[in-house]
Amino acid sequence: MSRPSDLIHTVSLVSAANQARPQLAHRLDGRYEPMSPAELTGLVKELVTSIDVSATDAVLGLPEGGVAPAFVFAQLTDRPLILSTRLQLALPGGVSFEEPHSGLGTTHQIYGLRGGDRIVLIEDEVTTGRTVINVVRALRKAGIRIDEVGSLLVVDDPAMWRAMSAERIRLSAVVRLRADVAAPSA
Repeated sequence: MSRPSDLIHTVSLVSAANQARPQLAHRLDGRYEPMSPAELTGLVKELVTSIDVSATDAVLGLPEGGVAPAFVFAQLTDRPLILSTRLQLALPGGVSFEEPHSGLGTTHQIYGLRGGDRIVLIEDEVTTGRTVINVVRALRKAGIRIDEVGSLLVVDDPAMWRAMSAERIRLSAVVRLRADVAAPSA
């Protein structure tokens, strides 16, 4: 199994139809190439050691890239898994948030949580932090406690870290990418 720092060398930018900005592609996202579950599990174990889940009721994952790491995190911590969806279902208690850069539909729904629940969000990547902040704000407005976010890759942008701090979000990252590496070239 490789080290987390090896993941940096597999990251590239890929243009996508209906997307305003390029996507980060890496070997731990099965949309771009076959991924190794063992390698994914090894990196998610690093998140498990950096996030206290003793008071966590559930793990939240966002499609598409965040589903696999959230599943592994939930499995390793023996917590239930909740996934957001772009489907608006006839279920009570849904929480909506926006993923502003998505070309697949920007509105997500989260079902199955109640006020007072405590969750952790696990992502494959955090670039600008806008989606994470939108999720956290929507959940907090619904009375759901969320202070911890974990991600395999985080773009190490000072503005993003300031935004996380301003929202009182503790963001744990396995790998930090230099902002100039993750930005599209001019």
